[in-house]
Amino acid sequence: MKVFRIVMVLLLSAAVVVGIVFATIMQPKRACTGYECRLHYQSQYPCLSDSDVYRIINRQCPDIIGSRLKDVNLAQVTEQLRQNPYIKSIDELRFVGTKMRISLTLKNVILHVYTQNGDQYFVDETGEMLPFSMSVKENVFIANGKINDKFVCGKNIAHTKGNLAMAFQIAESLLQNDFYTAQFRQIYVNQDNEAILVPSVGRHVVLFGTQEQAEDKLFNLQQTYQQGLAYMGMDNYSMLDVRYKNRVIAKKRQTAI
Repeated sequence: MKVFRIVMVLLLSAAVVVGIVFATIMQPKRACTGYECRLHYQSQYPCLSDSDVYRIINRQCPDIIGSRLKDVNLAQVTEQLRQNPYIKSIDELRFVGTKMRISLTLKNVILHVYTQNGDQYFVDETGEMLPFSMSVKENVFIANGKINDKFVCGKNIAHTKGNLAMAFQIAESLLQNDFYTAQFRQIYVNQDNEAILVPSVGRHVVLFGTQEQAEDKLFNLQQTYQQGLAYMGMDNYSMLDVRYKNRVIAKKRQTAI
């Protein structure tokens, strides 16, 4: 009886091995039946959808579904995805069964730029320029006014000089605190090359100046909102000026006589 059990175990083990070998041999000859797409992103909405990813692949590799796995050029698919400016990294690209599994990390858009000549594009959290796309649904900061930086795909403006770099650095500071993120939606650059923050609520604006001492300015501004304007009435003021050290100057709204 003991010998019989040993024989049966050996036979079953051999059958499993044969099955694995057979599946391994036959796997490349099977046809691709579809995609499994996994998108990783920090914002509320992804800048690319599953269908966007499939369209990117199908532009250069339209016959993947139905093709034998061994005939699919994964390197070509990888290169096609890598060229998309909204994809930060390709974390996984391989066949699992008969489906192509694609795992991507997307870039985090923080700024929607409108230039003076009417162009528009995006800037991600690293300062990289991204082309305008209707697929971006995220409610990001708007930067407009005296901004003349021409769009160059992939150019990084984080450590450059100029009004766009100033707006980007201010946006970075705003994103450090949920209060600021909820309070402001627009960074307008005036003719004096100073930033004006336009709140999402209220009829006033904030004359911010440049990005210098941004954290101190925002701290003073938050204290003013929470300890002053909350009691005095926010709509009684047309402008808050935070350009001066440790001071917030509030300009009262003129009332009609």
